[in-house]
Amino acid sequence: MLLTFDVGNTETTLGLFDGDRLHAHWRVMTDVARSSDELGVLLRGLLAGADLVSPDSQGVAIGSVVPRVTAPLAEACRRWLSPRRVSIIDARSPLPITLDVDEPLTVGADRIINTLAASRRYDRDAIVVDLGTATTFDCITRDGVFLGGVIAPGVRTSAETLF
Repeated sequence: MLLTFDVGNTETTLGLFDGDRLHAHWRVMTDVARSSDELGVLLRGLLAGADLVSPDSQGVAIGSVVPRVTAPLAEACRRWLSPRRVSIIDARSPLPITLDVDEPLTVGADRIINTLAASRRYDRDAIVVDLGTATTFDCITRDGVFLGGVIAPGVRTSAETLF
């Protein structure tokens, strides 16, 4: 089993996978300040509430665009779930993707994961659009070369500005 985290500016989405099969998923607010212990209790509660397998049998993958949350979340997973491995996905991760941009370390984990998934799933060049707190448009080639993209205000921010 693999417990995955997509830590966005507004919400954090969690998914529990067995291979390609999604067993359960949850959404929690990101902007609530929590210690690693609070996060650990939250995680154990979500897993127990879904009557899932023992948390200690899982690996964990964290993709985060919120640095202040990344370390406490990783620590919570290590201490409260005891996974075999906790991986934090970012531009330094050994993934089958090449970040062909001037400053690769500035590419967010969300953009890396989204484009890599699109190129693998569809086996072709792709433009990937993510409608989150920000709206991102990113380009990736069939063979996993991230060519860059654009970040724009998200739908909510854009709508509030218009009103």
